[in-house]
Amino acid sequence: MDDREHRIVSDLNTTYLDAGAMADIQRLGIELTEGAPLTVCDYDADAHGNPTWLVIDGVAHFDAQRQAWQIAYTMNDAHWEPRHA
Repeated sequence: MDDREHRIVSDLNTTYLDAGAMADIQRLGIELTEGAPLTVCDYDADAHGNPTWLVIDGVAHFDAQRQAWQIAYTMNDAHWEPRHA
């Protein structure tokens, strides 16, 4: 299993989980529930341009009005990990 296969990857420029993240969640057999811990990653790079993961350890939230899942977090919940192909 490569570095990508065990992650939920979503565009973290928004808190809403995109279609790719929802596919990852299904593939990984995760059942989202309100308030459950949720870790989501996005592609990023360090100051030298080396690939990294931006990793958010947040909480799942369902927006009933938009009928969409999102991750609730602050930047205190963020850390970076090296990305391996």
